[in-house]
Amino acid sequence: MDFTIIQQLKKYSNSPLNNLDNLANSLKQIVSATQSNLTYRETLGQASQFWIIITKLWEKTSENLLKEELSVLPIILELVQLFRNIVAAVSGNQNQALEHKWNEITEKILWYSILKFNIEADNKFVPILRFGSQALSNVITGNIDTQELVWSDFINRNESNDILTALVKCEDSVVLTSVLVLVYNCIYESEFRSKTLIESRSGIRFLILLLERAEALLEDESSQNFELIYALISRLIDLGLFSQFYNILNQPSRQIPTRHQIILLKILDSKFFSSLKINEFSISLSNCIVRSFNSICSQVIHSMQQAENNSAILSTSEDQLCEMEDSCLLYTALILFLQCIGKLSQEDDSKLRECLFKEGVITSSISLLFQADKSFPRTTKATTLITQTLQRASSGFAFIKRDIVKIIGNMAYENNIVQDEVRKLGGIPLILNQCNIDDDNPYIREYAIFALRNLLIHNPENQKLVEQLAPIEISQHPVLQDAGIMTELGQDGKIKFSIDSSKNSRK
Repeated sequence: MDFTIIQQLKKYSNSPLNNLDNLANSLKQIVSATQSNLTYRETLGQASQFWIIITKLWEKTSENLLKEELSVLPIILELVQLFRNIVAAVSGNQNQALEHKWNEITEKILWYSILKFNIEADNKFVPILRFGSQALSNVITGNIDTQELVWSDFINRNESNDILTALVKCEDSVVLTSVLVLVYNCIYESEFRSKTLIESRSGIRFLILLLERAEALLEDESSQNFELIYALISRLIDLGLFSQFYNILNQPSRQIPTRHQIILLKILDSKFFSSLKINEFSISLSNCIVRSFNSICSQVIHSMQQAENNSAILSTSEDQLCEMEDSCLLYTALILFLQCIGKLSQEDDSKLRECLFKEGVITSSISLLFQADKSFPRTTKATTLITQTLQRASSGFAFIKRDIVKIIGNMAYENNIVQDEVRKLGGIPLILNQCNIDDDNPYIREYAIFALRNLLIHNPENQKLVEQLAPIEISQHPVLQDAGIMTELGQDGKIKFSIDSSKNSRK
């Protein structure tokens, strides 16, 4: 190996910083050589003089930069790239870099660059932010020792010096990628470090910020950063930390799920439909989901009643707008809970379904279905203008009846205890009532028929109940009403039609 360049750099490290162009050119040669040549990186890292000389240059140039001497920026840029390259896939170099405090010097430069970028919108600091964050990520990759040192430092920061959160706030996709890779590599094979991410204040700050970034990226699931955020949070879920994470995001002053909780539920829902794994943590996860579902049921029922009673009232007052926003959050959370429970209920795991039943999912589901059936009668394309107001109210709760019927059908499959519970709660006539087309609940008729099949099979008492059912009253259909046609139940149990003369009289 040719050490001529190192000797050239030595004179710069021992004298005032002059001839900056020559110094930058010398550094460029090393940066270029270390970028793709692993052998060169390994050999260069074994030269003690290299670390001593480059560290002196680091210290000099960083001090000058912090004194607003921007002439050293090209040197800083090359040094940050050199740091990124020299530690890539060479554990010895990673250890040496930390021993010579390159990470600490880089962090000072990053803080300065963040300030310039955020306050002055100076884009010439963006490359430093990118290379610096990549260097911090590379220095821990594949090295348990450096991971432990760096993680124990980063995870115990105050908000004022939390570098990871500050880097994410820069809203640069390349910087975000580097930070995500750093954190993911630290927690992937360490349950302890994963737990510290949930249990520390700096970890929670970081995770909340990631949820906000994930929300912005949800529409673009091909995004590398969305995939990294998903993988990171998925790892926490796999380790049984969802319940703790979800509860941390709660706001005691609010009785509805928070925006951050809903984003987390969206990620969980995505995981359920792509890579759900039944393991020792599945029961605790199911408990958390059903308990959270149960906790919002009374609010959902109240919201349904309000929608039914106020369906014709349009208001733009501040209180009304806040109430509408809360209702939207509540509905979104409900749909996500129903989808997650629906997925869990169809898993071929009797212990999982037993857990759902013991937590009261059937009781809550039937209570919701009773209210939804009362507040929002089925709607079809034939519905006329006379029922559009009611349709507006019911469309705010679309898919709920269908998803509830799906859950009941799944839970009742070859389970006499669930079958009996549904009967005792008055759920069988309710399910029968869903055997109709409903535009707000696609395929509800098919789900209802499947649920009835699972409720009746091998259950004589349920079969007897259905056999004894008799028509009690007629529910007037709004389309027929509008046309002046009334329906009534005859003494023989058959439906009869009559004409409302007031509707058909000519003016």
